[in-house]
Amino acid sequence: MKKILLIFFSLSLFWSIPVKSNTLTIKNQVIKTKGDVFYKWPHKWKYNYDMSFWKPYMIQEVSNKTRYGNSALRFELRKDSCGSTKNDVKKGTSWDCGKNKSERTELTPANQNTQIGFKGNVWKTLSFYVEKVPYEDGHNSIWQIHNDGEWAPMFNWSIERDGLYTQRRTACNDPKIYKKKNAKGNDGCSVKWRENANVKVLENSKLFDQWNDVVMNINYTTKDNGFLKLWINGELVYHFEGSIIPPAGKKNGEWSNWSTMQFGIYRTDYHGTRGTQINYYDEIRFAKKKCSKLKLEELGYSCEQLEGQKIEIDTLLN
Repeated sequence: MKKILLIFFSLSLFWSIPVKSNTLTIKNQVIKTKGDVFYKWPHKWKYNYDMSFWKPYMIQEVSNKTRYGNSALRFELRKDSCGSTKNDVKKGTSWDCGKNKSERTELTPANQNTQIGFKGNVWKTLSFYVEKVPYEDGHNSIWQIHNDGEWAPMFNWSIERDGLYTQRRTACNDPKIYKKKNAKGNDGCSVKWRENANVKVLENSKLFDQWNDVVMNINYTTKDNGFLKLWINGELVYHFEGSIIPPAGKKNGEWSNWSTMQFGIYRTDYHGTRGTQINYYDEIRFAKKKCSKLKLEELGYSCEQLEGQKIEIDTLLN
């Protein structure tokens, strides 16, 4: 009888423990979610490396920590989490664990069969939660505005010593500028160029162990009337005006300029001292032209209030 009671008590205890269910599935790098992490996002997402590097803990869909709704994405990056694309695996090479000392677990556009790129005026949201990590030398990116080719990432949001920074490298993709510096795209590019920018947009005191809501309005164009406006937690913290998309190149190839967003953890580990890092992402929404289509009232914001704000504008020559 005592044995039966002990078994019953053990089962009752087990049933009462909250279960961190993972409802994300992945096949051929492409993920599939069951919850409401994404809202009207126009393309699918894929794990950035070849599947031979995949571990189930790297990206999960969970319900125990969400910004809004019933699910969020949990990213876990451990030491030496590096790898290669499918083509590099065939060549026997790795493009992250070598001289760059890079580690990453990211989601990028699932464009194996079709090119994916945004054009014109779009609105995006992204909510992130970063568990506290000690500062280490090198970047620690949590999302980027990127492209398919060898052009420099136009925008990158990196955790630095004293907060979150917008790192702009659009000058590295502008022929009027990079030709003078004997550089092009990622080759020779530096955020330290006076034509680029490195702007703090969130203090450390507000960065860790809490949800932060991002709203972006971007005009994707190669022309000078492009722009990026960035609100964090309802405050306009950055505004750039200038070309967003690099010059047109081959649609499929080294200098493709199809441009979109990617997110996750991407960091350098120069000294081999980085530990495990955990980020959560939720409310990844998309709309064309109109802020109102994002349904920001669900998150406690007003489009009218956001769009009425102004801030000093960053340009290529500031």
